[in-house]
Amino acid sequence: MSSLTVRMLPPVAVTGQNLTVNGRNYASTPGHATDVPDMDAPPLSANGWTRVAISGPTTARPTTNPNTAPPYVAAPGVVFYDTTLSAPVVFDGATWRTFAGASA
Repeated sequence: MSSLTVRMLPPVAVTGQNLTVNGRNYASTPGHATDVPDMDAPPLSANGWTRVAISGPTTARPTTNPNTAPPYVAAPGVVFYDTTLSAPVVFDGATWRTFAGASA
């Protein structure tokens, strides 16, 4: 089982909708992001949820080494929602940066 998570936003027009995906229950509360296992993201997307970015703590950011975990390899433009910083960061090809441009 993968430990990779994806930050998702529920649909705005559907409040209180409960979905069960792979045995996990998700309640639709607009404006409240939820980190879900990567395998749950496609069915949630099919039900109106919006994928924001892969997510996790700073230590789980994708690396440039394809032989390390998590399985995603950082490439320029990859966005990662860093739950340690509570903010999205983007990889510029050499450094992870905040959207304001500071190294993170």
